[in-house]
Amino acid sequence: NDNSINIYKKDSYELEISIKDHKGSVYCVSELKDGRIISCSSDKTIKIIKLLDDGKYQIEQELLGHKSYALKAIEIKENVLVSISYDKTMKIWKLNKENKFENILTIIFQRSDSYSNIFKISKYEFVTSSFSDYSIKFWNSKNFFKLATIENVETESTYNNFCLLDNDILCIGGKSSKGFYLIKISSHQLLKTITGPNTIYSITPCIDGLFLCSIYDENSNYSIAKYEYNFEKKHLNKVVEKEKAHDNSTIYSCIDLNKRIIASCSSDYTIKLWEI
Repeated sequence: NDNSINIYKKDSYELEISIKDHKGSVYCVSELKDGRIISCSSDKTIKIIKLLDDGKYQIEQELLGHKSYALKAIEIKENVLVSISYDKTMKIWKLNKENKFENILTIIFQRSDSYSNIFKISKYEFVTSSFSDYSIKFWNSKNFFKLATIENVETESTYNNFCLLDNDILCIGGKSSKGFYLIKISSHQLLKTITGPNTIYSITPCIDGLFLCSIYDENSNYSIAKYEYNFEKKHLNKVVEKEKAHDNSTIYSCIDLNKRIIASCSSDYTIKLWEI
C-alpha cells in the first residue's frame, strides 16, 4: 500500500534500496536477463529500473499503454517482454534500435476474460491464467499464437501459482478445495486434480528440488508448506508445514532463500524469515 519496491541484502537481509516512483500499488517485480528489474503497478505503468551502487537506482523507461492495472510483465525471451493487465489485454514489447522497449503487438481477450498471471515455461512457450473464466492458455513465444486452452482450472487471482516439476509437468495452485492441478506440457492436457487445502496462494520452486507454497485451509489458517512430487505415483507429499505463519493474515508469497531459510510476505505488512 505504500507503492514502494524494497530490495534487501542477500546475506544480512538489511534494506538496501527503497524505490518509490510508482503512484499506485506495485503488483509484480521481475528481473531481466541483464540484471535490470521490471515493476508493474495499479498506476497502469510498467517501469524498467537499473540498480546502481550505493543504494541508488535509475528509472530507464516507463512503458505506457495499458488502460487499467498492469498486473505482471516478464521477459519471455531475450529483449522481448510480455505484460498483462485488467484491461483484458496482453502486450508484447520488443527492444528497438534506440535500446527502448516498444509495443509491437496487443492481444485483446474476448468475453469476460481478465488475465491474472503469466509464466514462462521454456524459450518456446508460455502460459497465462484467468480468474474470470478459469482457463489456462498456452502461447507460442515466437509468433504469439495461442497453442491450446484448458478449461475449468480455478486459480487464485494474481499470485505466483505456477511451478515446473520437471520439463513436462506444470503444477498450478488451485482454489475452492482444488489443491493442485498437474498439467502435461507436451500434450497440453490436465493430468490430475489433487484436492487438498482450500486455496493455494503461491507456489515457488525450492533449491532442494521440492516446492514451497502458501496455503489457506478449511479452518481459515494461513500456512507455509513444502511438498515433493512422486513421479511414479503422480502424487504430492507434504514434507513440512508451518501453520499460522502470519497470525491468520494472507500469505501472498513465499521464497526459498537457501536450503534452510524461507521468506514469507503477508498482508500484515511483514516479511518473516523461517528456518525449516
